[in-house]
Amino acid sequence: MIEISALNRIPRFMGASPQALEWLSARFQRRRFDRKQIIFQEGDPCKCLQLIELGTVKVIKTLESGRELILNIFQSGESVGEVALIDGSDYPASAWAQEDSVILELPRDAYFEMSRKFPEILFSTIRDLNLRVRSMTQRVQELGSGEVESRLARFFLAFARTAKHRPDGYWIPIHLSRQELADVVGVRIETVIRIMSRWHKEKVLETHDDGYLLPNREILISIVEESF
Repeated sequence: MIEISALNRIPRFMGASPQALEWLSARFQRRRFDRKQIIFQEGDPCKCLQLIELGTVKVIKTLESGRELILNIFQSGESVGEVALIDGSDYPASAWAQEDSVILELPRDAYFEMSRKFPEILFSTIRDLNLRVRSMTQRVQELGSGEVESRLARFFLAFARTAKHRPDGYWIPIHLSRQELADVVGVRIETVIRIMSRWHKEKVLETHDDGYLLPNREILISIVEESF
């Protein structure tokens, strides 16, 4: 059981009725994961809905060559592995905590009962999954075209939409190695090192030990627009 106030902070439940929130509160459980701890592995059966209450989660696909491909990085309020939950398949990729994270879990049978009992939540779920599909489609298109700098700019702009706005800019509280960034945008690490170094010197994007500072979001937007 978790607090109703915790559910109110999850976007898909913000329009839920008090009865729905009370019902969900009695069925959700909270799990904590340390940084780099595995949340689920490719091939595991999907037994519950997992919503990120706090932290970020990285989803990775291991290729036949042994190389790991970062499929996505999910933030607070987002679900992980929900498609596998719906169709009853095993997880097609692995996930682990990018930082210390808290996950809210709802058993699979309760997930489907929720969809039947509370249509307003079902509509929110469909919307979230539709946005997920659009995002993945856009990413596939970006990986096959466009300048590398533009791809990298789009990646950080996606996080900037929900980043904390401070007097000195937008604070993105995640940190990826240069190799991880290269994997995300599908390029060589040397290219990412060169771009990130230039961005840091030019105050486009500052790299810190625990995250990134985006002083002016419009600069990244202009980089994206210039690529068209």
